Order: sequence, then structure tokens, then C-alpha cells
Amino acid sequence: MVAQRRPVRLAVDAQRISRNAGAFRGSLLKWRVPETVSLAHQATERQTAQNRAADLSVNDWAASSAINSIALNAVGTGLRPQSRINAKRLGISPDAAHELQHDIETWWHGWTPYAHVRGLLHFEDMQFLGLRTMLRVGELVHLPVMSDDPYRPLGLAIQDVAPRRLRTPFDLSTNPAIVDGVEMSAYGAPQAYWIATPPANYAPGLGLSILPSGFFTRVPARVGHRPGCFHLYRYLEDEQTRGESIFSPGINLFRHLSDSLDNELLAQVVTASLAMFVAREDGDTRLPDYVREERSEKGEDAHFYEEVSPGTVMYGNLNEKPYVLESSRPSPNFASFSEFVLRAMAASVDMPYEVISKDFSKTNYSSARAALLEAWRVFNLYRAWLVRHYCQPILRMVIEEAWLAGLLKFPAGAPDFYDAIDSYCNAIWIGPPRGYVDPVKEVTATVMALENRLMTHSEAIAERGRDFEEVMDEFEEEDKRMASLAPIQKTDGGGQKTGIQKQALVLVNEEEKTHAA
Repeated sequence: MVAQRRPVRLAVDAQRISRNAGAFRGSLLKWRVPETVSLAHQATERQTAQNRAADLSVNDWAASSAINSIALNAVGTGLRPQSRINAKRLGISPDAAHELQHDIETWWHGWTPYAHVRGLLHFEDMQFLGLRTMLRVGELVHLPVMSDDPYRPLGLAIQDVAPRRLRTPFDLSTNPAIVDGVEMSAYGAPQAYWIATPPANYAPGLGLSILPSGFFTRVPARVGHRPGCFHLYRYLEDEQTRGESIFSPGINLFRHLSDSLDNELLAQVVTASLAMFVAREDGDTRLPDYVREERSEKGEDAHFYEEVSPGTVMYGNLNEKPYVLESSRPSPNFASFSEFVLRAMAASVDMPYEVISKDFSKTNYSSARAALLEAWRVFNLYRAWLVRHYCQPILRMVIEEAWLAGLLKFPAGAPDFYDAIDSYCNAIWIGPPRGYVDPVKEVTATVMALENRLMTHSEAIAERGRDFEEVMDEFEEEDKRMASLAPIQKTDGGGQKTGIQKQALVLVNEEEKTHAA
């Protein structure tokens, strides 16, 4: 029998090396645990951050460039659906599925010009507006409503709401179920949204935080199976309830660089004004008659000026010596330092420096393409996010209403809409093309990918922002048209004519024979 040894008991005072990451020593001596805040204080901080981000987006060139770069490339002129019905799953023929896809896209394109409840925006414009708002303040709030306007093709319309109106009523601030304007279930799922609707004569300076629930509209999160409110933001933290602006991580960089540039520009203006200080070396306090004196309203401080016309040469009096106020600003490394800060700002919003600054002067083809590929990963992320949470649900609502109204007919034998809603509403969304850095190289790469079956024609056409079905229809029409025209071809070396030139000669000969007869 083999004797078994009992395990060695774990020593309570076992020694191990201390980790700097968890200690307070050296350069980490003053790095304390990050402060946590209550839900009420979170709302205050979020509102302040959103106000600052909104200010940056309006008044700072770099922040405006970041928002516009992402929105223009992710959405641009708009995302358009290409219906993709699964004919096999629905048990219908491919031809019937193709016809139904055409009808769905027709009704969609008929509804999009009337998408905005106030009739001011196309649905593609609302996509752009919604994404810009989400980037700027971290979230968008759009409400699907049913309009009774008889001139609309469908009753569905979308109302845009400023996210600052989403807040907790003053008299419900102690209700634990309402967190920063969002009414939650026990599991944290949104049940309703409280949107402030102040009276018309309400003073803006009073703010919305003091309004009671009587001046709020409670919007349910869902109405049956349909969304009652689109409150969208990027979910980046556990148990997150409201969105954060993309500027939050680097908001101090944007603000400080903007202030630095303003101050340097002002310093250049002052230096360009050729400011001079005239000293009276004899100690006499009396001033010449041509010197103008200005005092403050209280008469405490006095300043003395002399206006000099451009190009004037003056000869000073005895014992007067001028001192030119020179400035060494900006410093020689100011441009490189500003570029470094701008690169950090671009990284804080997940964008390459070249895209934010619109400066490709220091790049070649490889580096420019690498920067744009990195940027397009971010653009595609926002595009997919917007399609998944905003565009596709609205497409389902449009198809549902058109079917309920009898405007959209399904093939005979097809299942009920609610039994196969995902199959009927399946679609791919096409956005604006990414463009080319070097068209010859990139088109050649696309052709090689098609020839080696690494890419489908649908994917290649979608990358150019076009719809495959539309392009194929255009090709078919063009082929018929070109065949009827019999395009002119070049003459061969012997001077023989082909194509429409031969047809023209035949017609001329026939006319000559007719006249001769």
C-alpha cells in the first residue's frame, strides 16, 4: 500500500511581493480611488457635460470637425434599405419575392419625404440629425407618432425631441423607479420616459429641474410590440441609463487647445499693432499736448494714448525714448505642440488625426489609406448601430402599417405578417460610398476580388453606395438602348466601316435607288 501524504495547510501569513498598482507609493502616492457619486449627482454631472459638449460643437472648430466627419461618412446623404425577403422560408417563388421587395421599397421611398412630423425633414435628414445629436450630447430622443394629416401616404411620423427635456419631475425626484428621467422596471428595463413640456410663458432662466410632473409627458417605452420612444445611446458601462458625449474623455483637450489658439491669435494681433511705450527719462511728469488721457468711469485709473496714422514718422521731444513692446509668441514649438494635442484629441473620439484636422499633407498613399481604413471602422460601427436600433425598427413599422391598411399585398399562400415579421422586414442598408484614395489601385483590387469570388457583385455595388437591383435594371435598360443604337465603331486599317456607319450607307443607297426609279 502506498502511503498518502496529507496536504500542506495554506499559511495564513504567506508572503508575496506587493504590487505597485494597488499601493500608494512612488509616483502613485496621490492616486486615490476614483470618487463615486450618487444617481442625483450623476444626472447633474451628465447635464453639465452635455452643456459643455454642446458649446464645443457650436464654437470649437475641432469638435465641429469631429462630429461632421463621423456623421457625414456614417450617414451622409442617408441610409437606404434594400429589401431581402427569404422566399424559401416564406414558401413563395423568387419572382413573387422580387415583386414584393419592389413594392416594399416603393412604399418606403414614398413615406420617407413625409417622415418628419413637422414636415421639415426627409428621413435621411433625420438620420443625420439623430446621429449628430447622439455624438454631440451622447443620446437621441425621437418619438414615433401617428399623424392625422390626410396628405401623408401613411400615418407614421417621427418627432425629434431635445435630450435635455428628458429628466425627472421635481415632485417625483424621490421615486426610486425613475432614474434621470427614465422610469425603470425591477430589472432596469425602460418602462417610460418623462419629457418636460413647460408652458409657453415659462421663463427660460428658471430651468426645467423645478417643474412638477404636471408639466411632463409620460411616454411609454413600448406600445404593444412597437417602440413608443427611441432613446438611443451607446451602451458603454454596466447599468448605464443615459448617454455620454464623445467629447467627455477629452473635453479638457478641446477647450484648452481652443483657448490657446485664441490667446496666441490675440497676441499676434497685439504685436501687429506695433505697441510702444514712451519713457520720460528726465523724470518730468508733464505730458505733451498731443497725448490723450482716458480715465475709468470712477476716475481712479488713468491711461494715456497717442493715435498715430500708418506710415507716420515722428520725431520725439527731448528726453523722450520709445520702447517697442515686442513679443516672442508663438514659441517655435507651438505648432508641433498643437499638432500633438490635436492628435490626442482625435484619439479621444476614435478618429485619426488626418480626418479631424483635414490635413493629409504629411501622408503618402499607404499612410492615408491606413488612416481612412481606421476611420471607416468607426464609421461602419456607427452606421450599423444606427441601422440596428433606429432605421430597421422604423422600416418594420412602415411595412406593418402599409400591410394593415391594405396597401401592401402578400403573395397567395404566404404566411401572415405577424407569423413571419422578420422574414418580411429583412433588409440590408446601403450608405454613402467611402470613396477612393487611388481609384486605379482600388478598382483593380475590387475586380480581382470579384474574379476570385472573394466578393459578391452586391457587395461591390453597395460599397459604391448603390442598390444592386437598381443597377441591374439600369444595365438591362442600357443594353437594350445600346443595342438599338448600334454604336459607332472605329474603321479598320483598310478603311472599312462597321456598325451604324454601315447602316447609314445602306439607307443612303436605298434613298438613291428610290430617287432614280
